[in-house]
Amino acid sequence: MMSKKIECIVTGRVLTITDSYFEKKVLKAGNEETLRNTYICKEAKKLLRLGNNVNKVREILDVKGDFSKIDESIINEIVFGTKNKKFKQITDFTSLTSITHNQTDKDVKIFINKLLK
Repeated sequence: MMSKKIECIVTGRVLTITDSYFEKKVLKAGNEETLRNTYICKEAKKLLRLGNNVNKVREILDVKGDFSKIDESIINEIVFGTKNKKFKQITDFTSLTSITHNQTDKDVKIFINKLLK
């Protein structure tokens, strides 16, 4: 089994991954150069999603070394999936409705069905 190395643009940490996983990441990014220019490790991405800026993430993760400044619009696009939205909002009522439909009385079930329509 072969492996590839990819470096996080925020922390400089190097991730060693299998060729098959690397190819999946390349397909998702579009090409290998884009992947290498936009890869952010899981720890850094999590901290960025919590609202920290790049410098704060580097401080929290005790990153040593001098890295180039990363444009915030690139970070927003990579971490949040869009250039315009800072935070991704996910609304999923399927788990709630499956629980409430199975364990509720008739009136509440009618009320929930009206809300969902």
